[in-house]
Amino acid sequence: MRLIAHRGASGHAPENTMAAFRLALEMGAQAVEFDVHQTKDHELVVLHDVDLKRVAGRKAQVRDLTWKELSQVDVGSWRDRAFAAERVPRLSDVYDLIQGKAELHLEIKKGTSLYPGIEERVVDLIQKRKAWAATVVSSFDHAALYLVRWLDARARLGYLLGLTPMRTAYREMAEIKAESLNLSVRQVDAGKVRACHEKGLKVLVYTPNERKTLDRLDKMGVDGVFCNFPELMP
Repeated sequence: MRLIAHRGASGHAPENTMAAFRLALEMGAQAVEFDVHQTKDHELVVLHDVDLKRVAGRKAQVRDLTWKELSQVDVGSWRDRAFAAERVPRLSDVYDLIQGKAELHLEIKKGTSLYPGIEERVVDLIQKRKAWAATVVSSFDHAALYLVRWLDARARLGYLLGLTPMRTAYREMAEIKAESLNLSVRQVDAGKVRACHEKGLKVLVYTPNERKTLDRLDKMGVDGVFCNFPELMP
């Protein structure tokens, strides 16, 4: 069972920051997960929320800020003053750091409905970096996954389940040729794991952060987990 560093080593450093990604690599993570948004001037950036309220105490939405404006925001101090220098990374910066060292799990938080053209820009970056072999694109926005598949037949796709009924999920995963079903630790069970494996799908689970839960999922046959603590690697 593979451990994927969730938003980097987010159990130890501010999530989705270069500090968290560097630490994940230092701790031996073989895969790293992160979330992608788009600024007002179409820069692809890495953070989880659509706004800055939780990580910077500001209500501003990412889509309403230019890259220059966003790049000046402290997104580390909420965790600890020692991380006051941390800023929102660009997607290109994350690839510069991680590509060639670990697999990249890139979640498009919202597709074109919120960020016009984000799918094309993500695919273009991955193509230019010749990084499809090392990149899995996932999203709860399944329309975004359909578009990524249409844009590049080589795309590796992870289907984030959310509230989608399993019958619909199995149909859509087949249509977009997804490689994995990504679901929460509350949603996973042995039946889903067995059914997915019979269909040639991997099962990736978020976000178990205790050894006993990891052991239970490993015995269940889960293929990978998104975890905040890379040191818990099996």
